[in-house]
Amino acid sequence: MLRSLRIVVFPAALFLLTAPLTADGSPAVALDEQATLEALEAEVAAVLAAKADSAETKADEAKAETKEADEKKDEPAEEKADDEDKDKAADEESKDDEKAKKDEKEKPKKPDTHKVETKKFTLELEVDGVFVAEEMHEVVVRPEKWGKFEVVSAKPHGAKVKKGDVVVQFDDEDLEKAIAEQSLQQRLDELSMMETEEQFPRLEKAIDLNFTQAKRNYEQFVDEFKRFKEVMRPLSEKMASYNLKNAEQYLANAREELEQLQKMYDADELTEETEEIVLKRQKFEVEYAEFYVEYSKINYDYTMSVSIPRRLESLELGLEEATLSFDQAKMIKSVSLPRERYRLEQLREERTKSIEEHAKLLSDRDLMTLRAPADGIVYYGQCKDGRWGEISSYKSKLQPHGAVSANSVVFTIVSPEEMFVTTSVSEKEFPMIHEGQKGTAEPAADDDVKLPVTIKQIESAPGAGNKFEVVLELDDDDAPAWLMPGMTCKATFTTYESKDAVVIPASLVQTDEDDEDQKYVMVVEDEDKDPVRHNIKLGKKKDKDVEVTEGLKAGDLIAKDAKDEKKK
Repeated sequence: MLRSLRIVVFPAALFLLTAPLTADGSPAVALDEQATLEALEAEVAAVLAAKADSAETKADEAKAETKEADEKKDEPAEEKADDEDKDKAADEESKDDEKAKKDEKEKPKKPDTHKVETKKFTLELEVDGVFVAEEMHEVVVRPEKWGKFEVVSAKPHGAKVKKGDVVVQFDDEDLEKAIAEQSLQQRLDELSMMETEEQFPRLEKAIDLNFTQAKRNYEQFVDEFKRFKEVMRPLSEKMASYNLKNAEQYLANAREELEQLQKMYDADELTEETEEIVLKRQKFEVEYAEFYVEYSKINYDYTMSVSIPRRLESLELGLEEATLSFDQAKMIKSVSLPRERYRLEQLREERTKSIEEHAKLLSDRDLMTLRAPADGIVYYGQCKDGRWGEISSYKSKLQPHGAVSANSVVFTIVSPEEMFVTTSVSEKEFPMIHEGQKGTAEPAADDDVKLPVTIKQIESAPGAGNKFEVVLELDDDDAPAWLMPGMTCKATFTTYESKDAVVIPASLVQTDEDDEDQKYVMVVEDEDKDPVRHNIKLGKKKDKDVEVTEGLKAGDLIAKDAKDEKKK
């Protein structure tokens, strides 16, 4: 019976440990919080281990008791009854111990808390900056005409120079040749212009005479052609016809007169010597009249079919040529003469331009030797936003036989005595700063050096990369001697400061499920009660901490893992 009782009691205790009891002693369904479950599981494991050890011990005791019982079989019955009473008392005591441990585990575990404290809370803005010289003199190769700048010699980058020292010397041989050629061409252009100016009045007069002659010739041909068509042609045709008719009439008269003479002499039947002569003459007159008629016919045909048409054609052709010559003369006067006048003006302009270009080449001669405009240090290239990005490029260019481009800053003479710091801030950082704000600049070369700076100027509009350029005034009275323009630094400004700020870890802040803007924490007001929700207002943030402006005070205990169960 004793061995059987121990076997039944141990599972009942295990059930009571793994399932908490309610007020009436019945086991609860589930634990409320994950943390409580994890704690109970750990304690149950410890209890199970202890029970296992206790079970082994009890088993050994049972074996010993069994052995004693076997040895005491012959003992009296009253002694066995006493042993059974002792065993029951031990079992009752074991049950009481297990119940006490169970009640202790059922008590709520104290939550892990964070105590609210006040402390100094500051926010700092750190930006990258560059030291820039207050006084810089750029030396620019900006020629008027010349474009070839071949290096003969140059001072090294970082060299100290005095005002007037030669920094860069260029090869001027080709420039001198160009100046000589330009001078010769200038003289030739001058002679050409003088010749044109001398010839132009004569050309102008010749064009006017040619125009007058062409016009007169044209007008004469027009009159001649008109007179021929209206007068001479009809008259010539009439004259030819009349000459033919006159010849025919003359022949008829001669024949008639010869016939009358013959009749008269035949009637006398006597022809004297004188009469013979008269007849002979009359016969010749008839022959001549016949020939004249023949000639008049030929002349009439020629005049009507050849002479008059040819004359008409000749006049038409002459009129056409006169018209063409007149038109050409008008064109020469209206176009060629102005063209020659413009050409003369062009020569004058070219002459003026030649003089100017020659003067430009003479001016560019001064650029062949670049001198230091002030005392200081030679920096190759141009400073842009405090940075010297062209040094390596100009180190290769400013070597013997190297070449420099026109209209470029070859070097800058820098005075390192007075400097300022240039930097930039992002859009997010822009509202954090203001002119007059003080800070420190820490050179990258030595972080133990801290130089006072003051914001002197802030660009009102963003530049490249949406950054705002900022100029910092540097108090360089205590600046180390090795500090030079172009070196970098870290500039730091305090943008916010509170001496007694309520600061808590940001991980303790919770967000309301219904209002994302509402933040809260769970505060332990009574150790025997659940944490209470406190709505809070947040201020500035820094790393993993956040400032609380309302809702908490120093000394409050914030439950780290507690949740607002009322919202669920």
